[in-house]
Amino acid sequence: MKKLICLASLGLLLSGCTAYEESLRPGVSASSAPYRAIGYASTSIQPGRNAAQKQLMAIRAAKASAMRELAEKIYGAEIGAQTSVGEGRVYNDVLRMNVDGLVRGARTLSIQPIRSDVYEAVLEVDAAEVAAMRRHPGRPAYR
Repeated sequence: MKKLICLASLGLLLSGCTAYEESLRPGVSASSAPYRAIGYASTSIQPGRNAAQKQLMAIRAAKASAMRELAEKIYGAEIGAQTSVGEGRVYNDVLRMNVDGLVRGARTLSIQPIRSDVYEAVLEVDAAEVAAMRRHPGRPAYR
C-alpha cells in the first residue's frame, strides 16, 4: 500500500512540473522563431504633389504590404477562381485572393530604399503573439 501511495504521489509531482506549450502548427512551438514579412512599394506610382509626399506614401504602402503578408501567414488566404470555357476555348479567367485578420504586436525592423524608387519594409511578430492571436482572433475594427 505504501508503494502505491508513493508512486501516485510521485506521478502527481512529476505531472505538475511538465511545461505546457500550445502548438501553432505541427512541429512549431510558441518559443519558435518570429514570423517575418517583407513589403515593397514604388515611389513613382504613388499619389502626391512632390517627391517627399510620394516617398512617404511609398513607405506607408510598403508597410501595409508587409502587414498583409503577416496576416496571410498567420490566418491564411481565401482563394476564389472562375473560368469560363466555351467551344473549347477559355473566354474569361478570374482569380481572387482575400486576406482578413487582425495583426497585433508587429514590430518594424527596417524601412529602407532598395532602389532609386522602391522602398522595402520588414515587419516581425513573435510566435507567442501569433499563438495568442490564433486563440483570440478578434475582428478588425473597420467592420
